[in-house]
Amino acid sequence: VPQLPQLGWAGARGARSRGSSIGMWWILRYGLLLGGGFLTFCYFASTLARVGVDDPCPSFPAVLRLMYGLFGTRITHLVLGHFTHTKPGQPQPPQLGGTTQQTVGEDRTGSSLRVGVLPVLGEIFGGNYAYVVFDKYDPERRCVAVDGADPEVVLRYINEKALKLTHVLTTHWHWDHSGGNRKLQAAWPEALVVGGREEGWRVPCARTLVEHGDSLSVGTLEIKCHALRGHTRGSICYDVRVSGAPSKSPALFTGDALFIGGCGALFEGSAAVMYTQLGRLFGALPPDTLLFAGHEYATMLLMQAVQREPANAEARRKFAWAQRLRAERLPTVPSRLADELSYNGWAREAAKKGDFGLFCQLCGLDQETAEKAGSKMAARAKDE
Repeated sequence: VPQLPQLGWAGARGARSRGSSIGMWWILRYGLLLGGGFLTFCYFASTLARVGVDDPCPSFPAVLRLMYGLFGTRITHLVLGHFTHTKPGQPQPPQLGGTTQQTVGEDRTGSSLRVGVLPVLGEIFGGNYAYVVFDKYDPERRCVAVDGADPEVVLRYINEKALKLTHVLTTHWHWDHSGGNRKLQAAWPEALVVGGREEGWRVPCARTLVEHGDSLSVGTLEIKCHALRGHTRGSICYDVRVSGAPSKSPALFTGDALFIGGCGALFEGSAAVMYTQLGRLFGALPPDTLLFAGHEYATMLLMQAVQREPANAEARRKFAWAQRLRAERLPTVPSRLADELSYNGWAREAAKKGDFGLFCQLCGLDQETAEKAGSKMAARAKDE
């Protein structure tokens, strides 16, 4: 029987080294293939608006399109939740500017409607707000949560007020607004998670899908849904009031669609659709409607309004008002909806059917594209 050659210590080590190198090569090769496939998926799964499809809209670079797709993945949501959600039994981390919780009462709503204003997620997204809405005199203590992105904070408020969660209203799919849905649903299994029909598949746990004009009832609370497409394709604003109450100040929860002094970035829609739907929103609601936005962006946006219109006394007054509240660590929400027409360029142009070209520039379109879009809109209005 022929004898196999004996490998010495050096030969055995060389064989193992070669085997290890081949193994690492295959791991690297398949890792690159899987990583490249995942990034390709993120790029094509991105729902950012596309020039030629959603015109007029901003032009987004490929890197941003890829990052936006990545932002919508479950793995990103798990990582963000791990680092930003308040842990059970631990105090909530400091919030943007030290903002403190507030409960908006009858002095603002003019009725028994109460709104818990809860700052959440720290500074990572520029200061988010979650809300808990209820009727003070509801004997069953029912409530709805709006954009409960940090579920532990929302659940603590509900427990402190001895409330019963029946609905979770989601303004849009972005994680910093919908990222608490799963835990809220787990804590209150009978609660219904509500989201916009156009993006319901992206809203975690959504079982009730709504569109413009739909209504919901939660005990004595009446909720009307207003589509405001632009920031995302299925953005919904929720108008909440107490049924039968003589309130002139319903609460409007807009997520990232409308802010004090501005609007959310036009990520997923056409400026023309946003212009039309924003104008429709202002026409449908009373002037004293209370605006509850999804982020604490007021000082930033109002400073920009003052820079755009230095002679606008209302813009300067509102900016000073916002600075004073922030110095006291108070939220700037709510704000009176009709006031937006004095300093919010997006709202003013849309509500008054004004300069669409200017509206497009505010939405991030370059000047040439915006002017062309404005001219087309003016010509169409003239023909009609």
